[in-house]
Amino acid sequence: MLDTDSSHQAAGLAGLAAEQAPRIVALAGHGDRQSELPLLWQLCAAWTALDYPLVVLDAHVRETAQAPGLQQLLDDSADAADLGQGTQGWPIVPAALGLTALGTPQAGTPAQASAERARRLAEIFHGHELILLYAPAHELARSFQGSSLSPLLSLSAQEAAMLSAYHALKQLLNLGKLRPTIVSVMDDPNLATRVSGHSLARNLQDCARDFLACEVPALTVCPSLPEEMQRLALRTLEHALLPTRWTLPANAHAAHRVVRSY
Repeated sequence: MLDTDSSHQAAGLAGLAAEQAPRIVALAGHGDRQSELPLLWQLCAAWTALDYPLVVLDAHVRETAQAPGLQQLLDDSADAADLGQGTQGWPIVPAALGLTALGTPQAGTPAQASAERARRLAEIFHGHELILLYAPAHELARSFQGSSLSPLLSLSAQEAAMLSAYHALKQLLNLGKLRPTIVSVMDDPNLATRVSGHSLARNLQDCARDFLACEVPALTVCPSLPEEMQRLALRTLEHALLPTRWTLPANAHAAHRVVRSY
């Protein structure tokens, strides 16, 4: 029997819209390209293999007239469908200027402003199920302060990586009130390398607990192992930021999205 209560119907429709909104995930950059780029690439490959349409917003690349990106989308001078199409199977959109503009102070609490930024991204990229933000840690902290965004924070065995990762961790926790997941990225699946990765992740966990008074999760992955990347991809989806008050733009003709469960 159909429920004719309009308030119940509205709540049901709002819930369906929320379930179908693009999910937002993030990888916090801190200059450790040896861990960040393999993790980014293989995560995108894993989501693509699982049939999740995704878009990468790369806030390490500035938009230009020749290579428009998020900045042009925010001022309605470009269409998301026309940007970032490449041979890798998912679009990569320049986003350095756009994310900075998006993160400018707004009325309301930091959490309310973060929710509005997430809503805008969801409406711009309504044709995707996933929006991956690859941005410097301080930009993520500033733009999504107080939200439920849980960035991945990668870590390699490079000597300078621990220091830069700790600095990024401090920005995410203290400035953004964001709780990241530490991902120790190893380029070899052998046992000795994996033990080394666990040790690095544990050291950073200890720093977060001892100096920042926060417990953060940590794990070790080898990007060359598809099964590990698939597990991380699904785990990241479970902790994704789901925009609220999201509505499909009136002129959009998006294909029906299947509501997924994990």
